[in-house]
Amino acid sequence: MSKTLHWYILRELLRIFALTTSVLTTILAFGGTFRPLTKEGLTLVQLLRVLMDLMPAMLAYSIPLAALFAAVIVYWRLATDNELTGARASGVSYVALVMPAVVLGLAVGMVDMAFVGYVVPRFLQKTSQVIQTDVASMLLHNVDQRQPFNLQNKFVIYANSAYRVPTPSDNQPPPGVTRKIIQLRGLAAMPLQNGQPSSIIIARAANVIIDTNRAKNQVSVGVQLDHGTAFNSNSLQQIRGTVRYLPPNGKPEPFGSLLDSKPKFLDLFRLAALDRNPLLLPRIAKNFKTLMDELRVQSISQWYLKQFHPGKPVMFKRRQGAAIVLSPVATLTGSHGNLLLTGTGGVPVQVRVVHHGHITQIYLANQGELLISRRETDQLSTGAPVGAEKYVAALKLTGDVREKNMGLDRRFHAGPPLIVISSIHPVIPDTGIPAIPSIRKASPIVSHLIKTIHHQEDRLRRQILSEFQSRVSFAFSCIVLVILGTALGIILQGRNPLAVFVVGVVPAMILVLLINTGREMIARTPHSDMPGTVVIWAGNAVILVLNAVIYSRLLKR
Repeated sequence: MSKTLHWYILRELLRIFALTTSVLTTILAFGGTFRPLTKEGLTLVQLLRVLMDLMPAMLAYSIPLAALFAAVIVYWRLATDNELTGARASGVSYVALVMPAVVLGLAVGMVDMAFVGYVVPRFLQKTSQVIQTDVASMLLHNVDQRQPFNLQNKFVIYANSAYRVPTPSDNQPPPGVTRKIIQLRGLAAMPLQNGQPSSIIIARAANVIIDTNRAKNQVSVGVQLDHGTAFNSNSLQQIRGTVRYLPPNGKPEPFGSLLDSKPKFLDLFRLAALDRNPLLLPRIAKNFKTLMDELRVQSISQWYLKQFHPGKPVMFKRRQGAAIVLSPVATLTGSHGNLLLTGTGGVPVQVRVVHHGHITQIYLANQGELLISRRETDQLSTGAPVGAEKYVAALKLTGDVREKNMGLDRRFHAGPPLIVISSIHPVIPDTGIPAIPSIRKASPIVSHLIKTIHHQEDRLRRQILSEFQSRVSFAFSCIVLVILGTALGIILQGRNPLAVFVVGVVPAMILVLLINTGREMIARTPHSDMPGTVVIWAGNAVILVLNAVIYSRLLKR
C-alpha cells in the first residue's frame, strides 16, 4: 500500500512541478529579453535566439520555486481533503508520507546543481555571443536612437547618422572573416582611460570596420577617421590634428564577451581550471605578459651595463649599419631601469654612427639614455609572421650635444639640444624566463605590476570560492525548501493555497538574498572568507532549524 501511496503522491508532485516550471521559465526568459530588445536593437530572429538560449538558463532559477510550489499545493490538498488523515489512520507515518517530497527535493537539487554549474554559464555565453557578434546592428541602433556606442569601455562614439556601405574590393578581409563597414557622419569620439575620457576627437566622417570570425568567436572593431582632430577633454584646447584611427594605437579593438572574463558566468570546469592557473583569465594574463616584457627589458639593460667600461666601445647594431658608443659612466635609472650614460672629468659620451662599414657621423654629449621597448613587427615589412615580437631600442643624447659629419668637415660644431639614434636592435641575452624579484628589490614599475597581479589573483581566488559555495548552497536549498513546503502544506490545511505558497516563498526569497549577499562578501572582502561563507549558508541553516521545529510538532500529533 505504501508503494502505491508513494507513487500517487510523487505523480502529483511531478505534475504540478512540471506545469509550474514551464510557466515560470517562460516568464523569466521573456523578462530576460527585455533589455536586449530595448537597449541592443535586436532583430526578431536574434530575439528568438536569445529567448531560446535563456530558457535553459532560467530553468535553474525556476526549478526551486516550482518544487516548493508543488510541495505546498500537493500536501495542502492531501491535508485539506483528509487524505493524509486517512493514511495516518491506516498506520502510515509522517516520514513515509514525506518521502516522495524528499525524493523530489534530492532530484531537483542534483538537477539544479548541474544547471547552475554547467548549463546556465554555457547558455548565458551563447546569449552574449548573439548580442555581441552583431556589433553593426548595435552601432546602427545606438546612432538611430541618439545614444552613444561604448566599445568595452575603451572608447565611446557619438554620430549624427550611420549607414552600411559595401566593402571595397581592395579592402577584403582574410579568409574565414566577415567584414562589415558602417559609415558615420558628424563623429565625436572619446578614448577612455580608467573609465574617464582622455581626449575628445571630432571628425566629419568615419568608417567603422567590423571583422567577425565566428569560428573563433572573435570580433574586432577599428575606426578610420576623415581628418580627425583631438582636443583636451578638460580645457577643449586642440592637442593635435589629423587623427586617422581609433583606437589611437591603430590596432582594431577586440570586442570580446564581457561574460567570458567574469567567474560568475563560467562553469565549474573552467572555474577549477582558473583556480589551478589564474593566467587563463585575460586581465591577469595581460598584466603578467607586461611584467615579463618589463623584466626582459630590464635584463637587456643590465646586460649592457656590464659591457660598459671606461674607454671600451660597445657596438649597437642598427637596421642599416651600427652605432659604436663609448661612455665613462653607465648606470641604471628610472622606473623602467633604463641605461643612463654620463660623461665625467671632461670626457663626454661619444657615439660613432657607421654606415656600410664607414663612420659617417660622430656625436659628443654630456648624457645619453638607452630606451628599450618591445613591439610587434609587420609581416609585410619584415616577412615575419603577424604577431611576432622583437625588442628595439633608441639612444637619446642630451646636454651640450656636438656633432661632426665626416663627409663635410672634420671639426665638431654645436648640434641640436636632442639627438635620437633610432632603429637599434639590442642584443637579447639568453637568460631563459626572467625570474620575478621580490617587491622590495624590484623597480617601481615592476613592483606595481607584481602587486597588481597579486591583488587580481587574490580577488580571483575569492570569486571562485564564492561561486563554488553559492552554487552548492543554492542546489542544497532545493531540498530544504521542498521539505519546508511539505510541512507548510500539512500545517496550513484548509487555508487559501496562495497564502500558503506566499508563506513558503518569503523564506525562499530571504535564502536567495543571503546567498547573493554572502557571495559578494567573499568576493569583496580581502581579509577573511568566513563571514561571507557563513552568510551564504545562513539561509539554509535557518530553514533546516525551521524544518526541525515544524516536523517535531507534526510527529507529536
